Amino acid sequence: MASFIRGVVAGLVIGYLTAPRSGKETREKLASDASDLKNQWDEGVAELQNQFNQLVGQAEDKADDLKAKAYDAKDKVEGKVDQYKNEAKSAYDTDKTKAKTDYNNTVDNVADATKTGINKAEDALKLN
Repeated sequence: MASFIRGVVAGLVIGYLTAPRSGKETREKLASDASDLKNQWDEGVAELQNQFNQLVGQAEDKADDLKAKAYDAKDKVEGKVDQYKNEAKSAYDTDKTKAKTDYNNTVDNVADATKTGINKAEDALKLN
């Protein structure tokens, strides 16, 4: 890009220096063309700045969208984690209650069997 601009400037300088005009006319023409070139440059820079600002705005909008989607996904994951945590706790509590009930039933059965054994032993001793 820089070499292109140098080439344009060099072409303009050569054209002005070889043009059949008086020195005053050439200087006025050079000043006018330089002013026009500066104005075009300023307009081009302003347009590039505007386009850049638009792109930055679009990028910020996209970033905000992605951020919102990430928060939504995080919330969904947290909800699922809480759901699975509650289900696991419930299953644990159910298993714990069942195990406690099974233990109590086993203890009751052993106690009943022991009592029955003792009663049979007492009955057997009474007969003799």
